[in-house]
Amino acid sequence: MPYRRSCICLGLVIVAWALASSSATAQKRVTVPDPRAFGLDIKPGLVLYNVTGNVEFRTEDGEQAIGKIQIAIGSSLVILQPDGRLVTRPISEVKKTDQPFEGMDRKELEKRLQDEHPGFRTFTSRHFIFVYNTSNEFAQGTMRIMESMLPGVMAHAKRQKIDVHDPEVPLVVIMFATEREYKDFAQLPDGVVAYYDTIENHVVMYEKPTQTPFKWDLYIRQAISTISHEGAHQILHNIGVQQRLSRWPMWISEGIAEYYAPTEFGKRMRWKGAGDINDMRMFELESYLKARDATQADGTMVDDTVGAGSLTSTGYASAWALTHYLASRKKIEFDKFMKKVSELRPLEGAIDRGNDGKVSSNQEVFKEYFGDDFAGIEREVVDHLKNQPYDHPLKEFPHVVASVQVTINNRSYGRANVFHSQQLAAKWQQEQVRKLDATQQQSAQVGMQIFPNRSAAERFATQWLRANN
Repeated sequence: MPYRRSCICLGLVIVAWALASSSATAQKRVTVPDPRAFGLDIKPGLVLYNVTGNVEFRTEDGEQAIGKIQIAIGSSLVILQPDGRLVTRPISEVKKTDQPFEGMDRKELEKRLQDEHPGFRTFTSRHFIFVYNTSNEFAQGTMRIMESMLPGVMAHAKRQKIDVHDPEVPLVVIMFATEREYKDFAQLPDGVVAYYDTIENHVVMYEKPTQTPFKWDLYIRQAISTISHEGAHQILHNIGVQQRLSRWPMWISEGIAEYYAPTEFGKRMRWKGAGDINDMRMFELESYLKARDATQADGTMVDDTVGAGSLTSTGYASAWALTHYLASRKKIEFDKFMKKVSELRPLEGAIDRGNDGKVSSNQEVFKEYFGDDFAGIEREVVDHLKNQPYDHPLKEFPHVVASVQVTINNRSYGRANVFHSQQLAAKWQQEQVRKLDATQQQSAQVGMQIFPNRSAAERFATQWLRANN
């Protein structure tokens, strides 16, 4: 009865840890979210982090396999399978082993994925397995992005003094040709064009939307940027930067993925590098930046971003902006902060929201590393972003020059700015007029002119400002 004895021994070890009083850290009753909220079939229970090592267990196919313990919850374990998936097993059904954990052979996993996705093609690269029925161009472009990103992210993390390692398991990317197929596979809200599944350890995406986009070029750039974003999540979770099932503050979880997401477009799609300007997020922040100068920043953007329990699309952009500023201008503090969050273990990390919808403990951690002068930080963020050149994704499309002119003491003063839509231009004009006193508002003159592309609009705006100031 060797198998049964090993199961009992492992159970007794865990019970001993739970009852011991000499190690407060080991048996501390940690307050964590309900594991079922993570997709784990485990009820809440005592969490033990020093239950480590490898176990022999049966997979869902009935095969014996060697898995790596991630965490113990109550009388169950969360185990990393050789295919990269996280599974749960009662302690009574596993056997402690000294055998090493090894990721599944890529060719073996590739064959299994072919069986699971009939009609799909597959190919493997150094770290990834790609399963797809998309165009070859889309699949190959995704591969170039992922494979060029992984060593770059690892090198950047090493510079931050974070211990990293090669992925222990093959990384799987599943690509559907159409949005309909993608939604049949995973029930997700509209607008989610790709996602990383923490339990399955897969990135899933699609190539062609159901509805024709208003601007195909913009759609493609947004889609590729999202692919890079989700790829960054997968890489960070598999090289030791972010532990699987840990809960980072939302702003840094998404902000760092955006920080790593910039990608070159066109026939030779590939990763641009850590800290390169994220053109899509700069594009989203354009109206925010043009609506104010640094002196008008009051800290609201930083406060809302740092405390956010969830993020809108604009929130993703502000999270990227804050991350880029801190990584560039507060490098020592930022690296220490990243080292700290990289140590968050499975199920650790605050998610409890207050009445205002914010996670206050995430704000407190932020203050510990970067201070509490949110207004000052926001002013510096605005200045930082305004000094960054970027490739406007709609530069070849029509642009609008909006202007506001006012006479003060018989002298004429004017402001002008360039926008890719009349709605943003009108909003900017309203905000500029609102800043004037009542007399100046009555005499203010506003203008709006459309030009065939961004460069033509910028030339006109420059000439107009010279003539009216």
